[in-house]
Formats: sequence, structure tokens, C-alpha cells
Amino acid sequence: MDKDNLQSISDAIKDIISTNFTFDTYCINVPHYDDSGLTFESGETKKGKMIKTCVLFVDIRNSVALNKKYNVEAMGQLYTSFVKSALWCANYHHGLVRNIIGDRVMIVFPPKNCFTNAIECAISINTISSKIIRRYCDDFKCGIGIDYGEMYVHKTGIIKQGKEASSYKNLIWIGRPANIASRLTDIANKELSETIFRVTRKLKNPRAYRHKDQGYTYLLSSLLGPLERVHNEPLYLDKEETVEMSIEEFSNSIWQSESTGEISTLNGKMVHFEKDIRNFSQKPILMTQSVYNGFMNETPNHSTISKKYWQEVKADIRDYEGKVWGGDIVWSSVKDINS
Repeated sequence: MDKDNLQSISDAIKDIISTNFTFDTYCINVPHYDDSGLTFESGETKKGKMIKTCVLFVDIRNSVALNKKYNVEAMGQLYTSFVKSALWCANYHHGLVRNIIGDRVMIVFPPKNCFTNAIECAISINTISSKIIRRYCDDFKCGIGIDYGEMYVHKTGIIKQGKEASSYKNLIWIGRPANIASRLTDIANKELSETIFRVTRKLKNPRAYRHKDQGYTYLLSSLLGPLERVHNEPLYLDKEETVEMSIEEFSNSIWQSESTGEISTLNGKMVHFEKDIRNFSQKPILMTQSVYNGFMNETPNHSTISKKYWQEVKADIRDYEGKVWGGDIVWSSVKDINS
């Protein structure tokens, strides 16, 4: 790239960094690129919008393996069928498509009834993927992730004339919900594994220590004063228990005595432990706790809630510490359609 182009890019970045960005906090409609409230004129304050709602991501699982297995024509049919179905579902459930990258689709919902619309859209996509498209490709499946919260939107791009003009313009979505929903999508409907430790330990004897003056055991409180060892009581009981721990739980609970070298856990004397790898299938629809709570408040009598179709699942999502709920739910009406 020559000096003039590098200088132009440098000037554009300087303009972006040196001018203010403002966001409309009263946005109730999902922004689109030609929205009059969005600007990126050089030298002026850039105007964006803020929307608090649900965002859904969906994409095809094992697309690399599918490309190896099927020819180009078959993959074109699968991709087209999948994307068209996702767009159809978005439109039916009042969602608006705001990004398509290969086999990944981003759908944003207007705030009103966004929880119910997003979840029912996910059920529709899962129904079509698992019950209709799979008729033509038995190893086809997709993953869906949903989150809720504030997203800030502004547009970016460069001026381009002709047929390519629209390809050089896009919306940028800033905020946690888009990131978390995308990360949920990354693991949804995948075969995963986790490392666990099965620890067998002898339980601590609650009578082994007592409070000097009042006779409280150490299980009650050590804040009441110094504790003393009860010499005729064993430190550990003969009773054993076996518990399962994650890697983090195991590493945080195990310790070794400096004086005796004895290995113990925080809740008892180590007898033995074993490490194991557990394989499991993640649910095809995943959502954050905020989405699940919003859904229950918005539609408490929804059949998927009353029938307890949603379950808390294990999911390690970067930058997210709440619960994750998942399900593999399809509309019963799919059994009545013609193949």
C-alpha cells in the first residue's frame, strides 16, 4: 500500500478517535444501516443508538467436516436452505437479521416481547434444522445462543460506487450480549468433554475442636475466640464420602501439610482420588440466566416452562459467570408436514 492510502487511513482513524460518539438511549426499534439516527460523517460527532433487548446467533455445526463429506453443489444447497430458513424464522417471530457471515446469522429482536420471540424463534430454527433439513442430510445440526442486555450500535464503512457499495458498509454492535450470545452459539449442540476428579475423603470430626470458654465447636465459629483441640476426639471420622470436583474445585481444595507432608482437602482427609474425562452433548439451544428469567416473567404459562423442558446446563463461557439454560425443543406440529 502506498503512502497516500496509508495517510488517508491514518487521517480517518484520527478523526474517529478525536470526535465524540453519542448514543440515543430511547431506541425501541432495532437499528438498520439507513437509520437516520446513525451517522459517520467525518469531523462531526458520530451518532449511534442504544437498544436493550435479546440477540440470537445461530450457525451450522461441523461445517468443516460437512465440506469434506459433501460436494460443492450439496453444500450450496445445505447453506442456502439453512440461511433461508433462519431468515424466515426471524421474520415470523418479529426478529430482524443484522448480520450474515457464512453460515452464522445474527438476529436482533425489538424490545417488546423480546424474550418470548427470541426463544420461540430458536425453537423454530431447531425444529427446521433437526426435523426437516436433516431429512436430506442426516448429520446436519446447528447451535443457537441467546443473551439479553444493552447493545450500542453505530455504522461504519467507506464510500464505494457501483454494485459493491453495500458490501463496504455495515453496523457495529458493541456490548456484552452480542459477545455472550456468540460464545454460547460456539458450544451449542457440540460434543464436549470435561475433566473431573473423584475424591474419596474421611470427614472432619466436628467435635475435634471447641471454643475455650463456651464449648462451641470449630464448625460454629472461630471468630468467637481461640479454639482448642479436644484430645480424646479423633481429628477425622471413620465415615468416608466420595465427591466429584471440577479442575478448579480440586485445585482450590487440596493442600499439603508442611510438617507431615500429608495431603488433605479442605473438608476432610484424602483417602484417594482419580481423574476422569467425561464426554457429553451440549443442548442445541442455550440462553443466559437473564433471558430465562425474562422469559418466565414475560410468558409464565408457556408450555416449555410448565413442562420443564429447559434445564440448567454446564457451560464454561468466557466473561460470563451466571447460569446457562438449555433445551432441545421442537414444535409438535412438525410431525404433520409432508416430506
